[in-house]
Amino acid sequence: MKKINKAYPALFFAMMFWGLSFVWTRQLLDVFTPLIIIFIRLVLSFFLLYVIAKASKKLQKIQKKDIPFLLFLSFTQPFLYFIFEGYGIKYTSASIASILIATIPLFTPVGAYILFREKLTRMNILGLFISFVGVILVVLEFGNNFIFSWLGILMLFLAVITGTVYGLGLKKLTSNYNSISITTFQNLIGIALFLPLIVLFEWNNLLEIPQLITFDLAFSFVNLALFASSFAFVLFTYGISKIGASKASAFSNSIPVFTLIFAFFVLNESISLIKLVGVAIVLFGLYLSQIKK
Repeated sequence: MKKINKAYPALFFAMMFWGLSFVWTRQLLDVFTPLIIIFIRLVLSFFLLYVIAKASKKLQKIQKKDIPFLLFLSFTQPFLYFIFEGYGIKYTSASIASILIATIPLFTPVGAYILFREKLTRMNILGLFISFVGVILVVLEFGNNFIFSWLGILMLFLAVITGTVYGLGLKKLTSNYNSISITTFQNLIGIALFLPLIVLFEWNNLLEIPQLITFDLAFSFVNLALFASSFAFVLFTYGISKIGASKASAFSNSIPVFTLIFAFFVLNESISLIKLVGVAIVLFGLYLSQIKK
């Protein structure tokens, strides 16, 4: 019972880090392309996790029979998901991105039932929809002007699909490997997949980073690598291994809430009554999505 309970704080911090990542990414997009941002954060994250895993002796060797599946999983995320999310944010806004990414929990239970026979009660399903309504209220007032682009919407929709596939597939690997090993190798494969694109399309931009980088931009890169690409994925993987894909993915509805809180304290954005109501609805919906009866 204690092990199951640990999944909830792990998922809480994972969603908090991902909520902050929207702001860090938006800041970096003013200077760098999505491919550069993704590649740098993966490289930094891989070396960080590799050192931690080796020092703690928790880096497990992937068995040959699981390598094809790990390759497929890494192709969905970080490769495809980060591309779709990065360009989705670039061509729309963090607000629209938040609300579309928050639809992943609505698709995940269907796939989890088909693949793993994970069962949700009617109350759990109701909680997912209630939580999503709260997300809508939270993000509708993030900014006065929404940047709308059909290309951006398409990119984010594809991110939802790949994110759903990733969350479902992750359950299979967690039965044999710990979360830090999965995330470390996932980032390494992601680097290998992105490298040809970087060489072909972004090499000159990559060489210009020393001239363009500032302390604030470097800080955002480090935060993305440390919290969003390392700790968040490790914690999310752990959460899925303990409570399943459906219930763990429900926590992603809280990502816009964390973004709202961060924007209030750091960017001095106002919090209206409708936003507070939205936060309360999200938390209530999350509670309903987790209860057993």
